[in-house]
Amino acid sequence: MDYNLVGLRQRVRIDKLDDEEFDSSVIDNFINDTQRDIFNQYELPFQEKIFQGTIPAGSTMFQSPKDLAQLQYETMAGVQGFSETKMKWREFFNTYPDNTNATAGAPSAWTLYAGNIVFDKPTDIEYTFTLYYIRKPLLLTEDTSVPEIPEEFSELLVLGAYIRVLKRNEDFDQAAYVETEYNRQLDLLVTRYGFRQASGAIKMKNRQIRR
Repeated sequence: MDYNLVGLRQRVRIDKLDDEEFDSSVIDNFINDTQRDIFNQYELPFQEKIFQGTIPAGSTMFQSPKDLAQLQYETMAGVQGFSETKMKWREFFNTYPDNTNATAGAPSAWTLYAGNIVFDKPTDIEYTFTLYYIRKPLLLTEDTSVPEIPEEFSELLVLGAYIRVLKRNEDFDQAAYVETEYNRQLDLLVTRYGFRQASGAIKMKNRQIRR
């Protein structure tokens, strides 16, 4: 069976629920909920993305990518130690209340606010800007949509959706039983992808299955 939304939906319907007529939209929503839940708990390599863009001269803001969930590192060509000059937004705006009228130059401070990266002054020249970040998962909407959880852990999405169906049907005892296997599979995923040779374990947040 292909690793895509329709394949996962059929596994939930046939392998778990044994009900070919079960509402496909409910299963699809729960598959997306499961993938989103995993993305929200961990910072794993398959969630990472690199974005590179050009900042024109005279700019005081740069719109961050729409799929950005968590910034990890930032560089600006020609600006040494740019990532370390980030300020808390309230402190930044108190310190640079009129950044648009400041003398143009290389940014020496910046903050993140309302999805924008804001500089302390207008840029004097064109800069190349690179963002390293954890991205949001794509919504699986088409039958052919391929999940972003690695294929070898496809059962996680099947089990996660199945648990949510069980809870929807108030079968909490069976849901608790299936959660044991789900958590085992989740531990295997983190063990496989969650450690780097240089810097140690990937950050993990509070782990819960949510409907």
